[in-house]
Amino acid sequence: MKRENQKLFNDFYDGNADAIFRHFIGRRIADGVRADERITINDFYFQNDIRVIQDTRVSFMPKTFDVYVSGAGKGGLNDAITRRVREWLDTRHFGGGRSFWEAFPGICLTQENCGTVFLKLFVKEGEVSVQKMYSDDVDVIVDEKNYLDVMKYVFSWEEKIDLEGGGFRVVKMTEEIDDKAFTTTADGRPVNSEEHRFGFVPVVRILREEVEGSPYGRSGIEDLIEAQQNVNMALTKRAWATKYNSFRVWAPKEAGYIESGTTIRISPGALSPIPIEAVGGDVDLSAVERELDDALDHLYRLGSVPRRLKDDMVRASTSAKALNSMLEGLKRYTERKLVYMRRGLEEMILKYLKIEYNRDDFKVTISFPSLDREDPEHTLNRARFLAEHGMEAEALKEIGFDVEAAGEGEAKK
Repeated sequence: MKRENQKLFNDFYDGNADAIFRHFIGRRIADGVRADERITINDFYFQNDIRVIQDTRVSFMPKTFDVYVSGAGKGGLNDAITRRVREWLDTRHFGGGRSFWEAFPGICLTQENCGTVFLKLFVKEGEVSVQKMYSDDVDVIVDEKNYLDVMKYVFSWEEKIDLEGGGFRVVKMTEEIDDKAFTTTADGRPVNSEEHRFGFVPVVRILREEVEGSPYGRSGIEDLIEAQQNVNMALTKRAWATKYNSFRVWAPKEAGYIESGTTIRISPGALSPIPIEAVGGDVDLSAVERELDDALDHLYRLGSVPRRLKDDMVRASTSAKALNSMLEGLKRYTERKLVYMRRGLEEMILKYLKIEYNRDDFKVTISFPSLDREDPEHTLNRARFLAEHGMEAEALKEIGFDVEAAGEGEAKK
């Protein structure tokens, strides 16, 4: 993962105007154009559709799943290990005192924006813990004969150290993780080394999209940048056209009124020393508007996200069939990511079980809920059918009523 590329992706997601403008100039302005004739950042217009697309992609990811562990012997033991895994996911050992379910949205966002999310497993206070690692600058050291066989990971980041006399200095930190130890350095000098004795590299790597011949995944932002800059170009054109259309273009009525090379500045309400007349303006903006509309359509098609999702969802609120049809592209896109997410989370749980029980004969199965939205009318009709046939409890469950919890409440009374 190249740091400079990931920084650019982050700049587009964060809406860093300076970085986006520099990229725009480098891509759109010829080298021979003089600096004083180039567009300035004050005349550059952009909107952050990339963030809208990325956040929509992430929010569509299922945030819950069911997990079952098998291969631990007979059913009773399998059930006990499964319950232990589910309890572990609820513990606050997943970074920042959070449970796995609280940390999961951030894992999904990193997978989408960086293309790869790295999860480090370690033991803290007697409990197996998981930390999402800094993913902007990572070296994956692989076997020379097989790039899929990872030997170790080296994570790099920068920290500011306050100085006694005031000010600070920047220190480059690294953490190297292999199958034997965690080793931390500061500016190349060893700071700490801790053996883990797990017998494997305690890092889980979850891709967004596989890149042939590379251990890294592909960022979801990468393919959107050019289309976003096309939108920004159309926005800038529209702003220029609107500006000059409203003010219009003025010139002397006759050439004899002014000598060549003389500059006269005019503004609304100002008095002109010579007769002038409007020779431009009233620009037809329809072509620019069509260009902007086409650019936005292309950007959102690339992102597999409906362009007017919120308005369409309101109109389709009574028909899940219409909503499913509208979200078909986003569902297919999410299904591809879920393949890697499922595989990575199953690996995380397997490594947890290996550390916890010192066994590697488990099989972990994760099941995500369907991405299809249930038709409310169909659900209600099914509940009515069950109720009419004397199955009131099942009918209540069908519409989301927790019968067991209600029964416990009655018993307590």
